[in-house]
Amino acid sequence: MDSLTDRDESNGLILTSDERRIYMKRLCCRILILLTALFLTGCSSLKVLDPKGTVAKLQLNLFHISMAIMLLVFLVVFSMFVYFTWKYRETPERRHVIPSYVKGNKKLEVSWTVIPILLLVVLAVPTVKGTFSLAQSDENSQNPLEIEVTGHQYWWEVHYPDQGITLTNEAYIPVDQPVVFHLTSADVIHSFWMPRLGGKKDLIPGKKNTLTLNATNRGDYKGQCAELCGASHSYMRFQVHALGDQEFNQWIKKETTKEAPGQLTPTAEKGKKLFISKCLTCHAISPAERSKGPNLSGFSDKERIGNVLMNTDENRKKWIRDPSSIKPDVNMPPFPDLTEEDLNALSKYLSQLEK
Repeated sequence: MDSLTDRDESNGLILTSDERRIYMKRLCCRILILLTALFLTGCSSLKVLDPKGTVAKLQLNLFHISMAIMLLVFLVVFSMFVYFTWKYRETPERRHVIPSYVKGNKKLEVSWTVIPILLLVVLAVPTVKGTFSLAQSDENSQNPLEIEVTGHQYWWEVHYPDQGITLTNEAYIPVDQPVVFHLTSADVIHSFWMPRLGGKKDLIPGKKNTLTLNATNRGDYKGQCAELCGASHSYMRFQVHALGDQEFNQWIKKETTKEAPGQLTPTAEKGKKLFISKCLTCHAISPAERSKGPNLSGFSDKERIGNVLMNTDENRKKWIRDPSSIKPDVNMPPFPDLTEEDLNALSKYLSQLEK
């Protein structure tokens, strides 16, 4: 055989050394792309495997059990695959030998039927037990905090019916107290998901679902819509702030007594008039009011506008002029007729809406 070629005798192909190098390069590139894609699937600001709630801790325990079972099965199957591949590989001595017929082994057949059933039982028992224990704790919980959450394209309306408070894209809850989220949608199907507190539940138009969670640690926890709901689905984020009892009561008192901005500068006063004439039909500026669009109470303290742009003066003006160019498919209309002076005034007024 020529030193520059290798013959694959099984299919008759002849590959030159250059062709082999090209083939290996392509194979390495494909493996690299696959590994990169696999790595990037874990790139997220959501900490999924760091539970801070009773439901999330139960889910993590079940995840560990299922992963242990899957790894056990994988190691056994892969070890057998390697062993038999090597043991029964083609060799010059066996190349033209036809193996004799071997009948089935009843013991092996029973084993690989019974073992998977036992593994499923091992996983099913703690899953069913945990599900019923959570259901019973939800039913027996005393003085739960009731919160109504409505999904919109592409923002969250969070309403506290007993306290008369409405927020946008955030919620405040007390630590070590059951919180019942009543979930519904105003348009399409959304999914309410807070991985560190646990649980995921769909929001369906015309139907109300409930999700009971209990935070065990103070902190700020990020959430995300987990159901593809349109062009700006990835921007449909929210935050849950878990506070101590005293902090939570202080927050309730502050929100229920919040007043509109007091004395305004002439520019901000003009912005207020523009807001009343152009924006007030969709937006409210008091947490005690509900509105068609997002409630803008505490707008100046928001980190981002529409969960997209950093909350700066220039970005506020960009958003007001044409929000769809920044957040596709958003329902807020553009205002191309506003002058630069009008935009400055509106931006100045919005910067006065503090928490």
